[in-house]
Amino acid sequence: MTARRRSESLQEVPQVVDAVTSDTLDKLNIRRFDDVQAVVPGLTLSSNATGYQSGASLRGVTFDVVSAADPTVAMYMNDAPVESNFLFQSMFDVGQIEVLRGPQGTTRGVAAPSGAITLTTRKPDLSEFGGYGSVTVTDQHGRNVQGAVNVPIIRDVLAARVAGLLDQDDFDGVGSIHNGLGPRQVTNAFRTSVSFEPNDAINANVAWQHLDKKLDSYNQVTGSGSARNPAISPGDRVGVQDQPNNLRQHLDIVTAQLDSRIFGQHLSYVGSYTKFKLSTRAAQDLGDVVRGVEFFQRNNTDSERTSHEIRLASDPAPGRFLDYTVGAFYLWIDTNGHVTTPGTFLPGAFGRPGTFDPAQFNPRYGVPAVIDIPGTIQETSFFGTLTAHLGENTELSGGLRHIISINSNSSALSTADGTIAVAVPVPCAFARLASSPYPGFCDAPIPGGVIQNLRRRETKRPTIYNVSLSHRFNDDFLVYANHGTSWRRGPTQIGIFNAENDPALGSVIFLAPETSRAYEVGFKSTLLDGRARLNVALFRQTFKNLIFRTQPVPYLSTNGSSVSVATTNITANADAVVEGIDIDTAFQVTRNWSISAALSYADGRVDNDTIPCRDANFDGTPDAGAPSVADFRAAGAALAFCKSSGSVSQNPLWNASVQTEYVHPVRDGVDGFVRGLFSYYPKNNRQTPAFAIDPYSFLNLYAGLRSQDGAWELSLYAKNAFNTDEVLDQGVDPLRTGAVGAFFGPQTGASGYTTSRATAEREIGVSVRYAFGSR
Repeated sequence: MTARRRSESLQEVPQVVDAVTSDTLDKLNIRRFDDVQAVVPGLTLSSNATGYQSGASLRGVTFDVVSAADPTVAMYMNDAPVESNFLFQSMFDVGQIEVLRGPQGTTRGVAAPSGAITLTTRKPDLSEFGGYGSVTVTDQHGRNVQGAVNVPIIRDVLAARVAGLLDQDDFDGVGSIHNGLGPRQVTNAFRTSVSFEPNDAINANVAWQHLDKKLDSYNQVTGSGSARNPAISPGDRVGVQDQPNNLRQHLDIVTAQLDSRIFGQHLSYVGSYTKFKLSTRAAQDLGDVVRGVEFFQRNNTDSERTSHEIRLASDPAPGRFLDYTVGAFYLWIDTNGHVTTPGTFLPGAFGRPGTFDPAQFNPRYGVPAVIDIPGTIQETSFFGTLTAHLGENTELSGGLRHIISINSNSSALSTADGTIAVAVPVPCAFARLASSPYPGFCDAPIPGGVIQNLRRRETKRPTIYNVSLSHRFNDDFLVYANHGTSWRRGPTQIGIFNAENDPALGSVIFLAPETSRAYEVGFKSTLLDGRARLNVALFRQTFKNLIFRTQPVPYLSTNGSSVSVATTNITANADAVVEGIDIDTAFQVTRNWSISAALSYADGRVDNDTIPCRDANFDGTPDAGAPSVADFRAAGAALAFCKSSGSVSQNPLWNASVQTEYVHPVRDGVDGFVRGLFSYYPKNNRQTPAFAIDPYSFLNLYAGLRSQDGAWELSLYAKNAFNTDEVLDQGVDPLRTGAVGAFFGPQTGASGYTTSRATAEREIGVSVRYAFGSR
């Protein structure tokens, strides 16, 4: 384990840490980063249908990347902080993944209230030539080929390792009834690592990773449909888009680690540089209201990021009373986003009946709206920890980090002067109609100018800390108590427009920073002469101004030159509290049979605070009504607020997983094995107010042969073996024409569909792995 930035066993760390080793990743054929959640209860790893918004939720707080807030769970590669997208794309040649729960930031990188995930890539072996290769083929058109070669250049001094990945699959398997082009994800990546160790006191590791990804996908819908579109159930796993979303992503990341030891001191440096280029085209007419043409929002984002951390620490030594660590950290992030809405009109595919002739496309079409979102984050922090060894078995430690955060961002939404021609099956959103030489088109005048211009530059200087006390009664039983604090920057929420200039909406555009305090007590025990373990932790965390995403609520919105009621999830501040328990256990039943289980329970709720809500009669009590423009104006408000003790998590209160493996020799040097991974999720009514997720479970089964020295393995597996088909999310409001509704007047034309998301389909595959030398 490196949870405390030093090597120690899992049972020695006085906090909850889940370690997913390379051996576990191989055994369970975990090829996607989000599959790690199956072996870490309480952890949710998610990405949206367009493939570029990803994040992690842990310990009772759901993180929504759309909120524009800093993550609640920080992510690291080789100890350097990275954006979540980098980890979601880095599942090859991995050494270990560690999931730390609770406030983080005094011992590494950046502050995070709920936890941290660190992925460590395999380092070159200085002494032995070797490598491995693996191939997985699935019935979902999946092909995953990865491998690595390790080359000692100067034996025991200098070595290099080159790893690569070729991966393609059907993404989430959701297609469209209006397009024969299915979903497809293709990822190509390579990583080059170099290790240098001229003597026992100095070692350095540098890694460079490059990745290219292409994705075509559709948003899943469900509903009764309309006169021209059929009813669709969640089990159909389809959408109705005329054209797919697509993504093109290029990323490079360099990480460097330098360690030197002299006179009982440890001087280390961790640095990184990342460059990220993203181009996406996200469909806006998800309900197919405008038939035969697709409206797209285009997003082109370039981002650069660099980090540097230097620390000086004493090397732990027997009999020493006090150990220390001091250091400094610097982070710089520069992002330049450019969004056009709608940025593209494309015809439907494959001669769909009723589609318009591409030759009729109006060449006078221009871009109606442009959003520029530049931003810079600069963070400098200074930290230190002291650890007192109060006798041989008791340890008291405390850490402090002072942060200087400079956050500068802006967003400018503007339109160009001119007349926009658009094919719509309903009257134009604006009153003026003009004769058009293009049948099926009408002209809508769009006034030029800035609709919204938000600028924010602020400097904050928070200080966070943690205190930990642990006592080991014997080699097999450790008890501990932790207290820590955390902090997150307040984000700027764009896309909330209001003609009435209501101050309530202003309060949810520039949000306040979040602070939290957490308390944890627990024990770690080893039983039955090392054959079993039982670890239990209880925790409570209180938040001031928690930054979270509400359920969909209506508000009074400006759409072009008119006012309408829009519905969206709003990012808000609220006081909140989270309480829960984590349990981890394992048992070596026989020499050949092992079993482990884990359970996580976390109840995160608003602490009787006032938050944006759906309240049609504005009496301060949430309801299921749909207020009109007249209702908002009669109430003198643009947004309703209610007292709440509702959940701040969309995940179930608890979930559990069980792993087991049975191994039996079948001949000299060869073992047969059977493995299983079972995950259970109870009923969950916290996803949306009007929708409850029924209890469901997954069972993954694996069977095969492997050499006893670990050189090769052949396995057949079935993920979601019983093909569990459960709806995990379903929209509240019917889909309408997002592009037309937002920029051509009030939303019109209900589709008869809402968004939907279901569990992954059963996947059956074959995997072959061969390793040689140092591997």
